[in-house]
Amino acid sequence: MNEQKIKNVFALDSKERYGYLLRKIADFETIYLIADNDEEYVMIGSNGISVLPVWPEKEFAELFLTDTWKNCKVIEYDIYDFMDWLDELEKDKIELAGFPNSDFNTVHVSALDMKNHLILELNQYEQ
Repeated sequence: MNEQKIKNVFALDSKERYGYLLRKIADFETIYLIADNDEEYVMIGSNGISVLPVWPEKEFAELFLTDTWKNCKVIEYDIYDFMDWLDELEKDKIELAGFPNSDFNTVHVSALDMKNHLILELNQYEQ
């Protein structure tokens, strides 16, 4: 992926990046997360809220492998396995950060909302 594309996509506002995330996930049927050496997924958030950041393409997630996450790795997740996992995340009250940019500006959605958004997007690709 070229640097200009990365800049252009990161320049989108949070809602536009979330839409980009949904379209890319539905198209390629993969999603990317970051995990530490213990295979625990990294979380962001404050005020007691756990938020799991997700990215649509590996190259975007790799940009976050610095500072605190420099010893972490990007994990590719099959979309259907991820959607099954969203039920568990919903029970655990873990929200999703849909495609944060370098300033961690993002849309926070519940796991159930993300699952529903993905189902709608996947249905468009299947028609």
